[in-house]
Amino acid sequence: MTANPAPATTPARSREFDLFGSLRRRILASIGVTVGWLCLTLLYVAFWAHGFSLLQSIVVVVVSLLVLGAILLGVWVSFGLRFAGRWPD
Repeated sequence: MTANPAPATTPARSREFDLFGSLRRRILASIGVTVGWLCLTLLYVAFWAHGFSLLQSIVVVVVSLLVLGAILLGVWVSFGLRFAGRWPD
């Protein structure tokens, strides 16, 4: 007459919970990488850009922006490919 006791182990995490945990990590990574890029760009302009011409400084900032875009693209594409087969054509 005893009720079923609680399982000794915790149940596996649901896909929805993992989805939101993964999404949260990617959002935090996006914010962190963007803030880091902005800080490094401001430090570059403030301290290291004195010897470069205006065009060279612009090129350095644009290249760093392309690297930022590549990092963020990799983070979000890996997330999006997880759901590529779920929706019909």
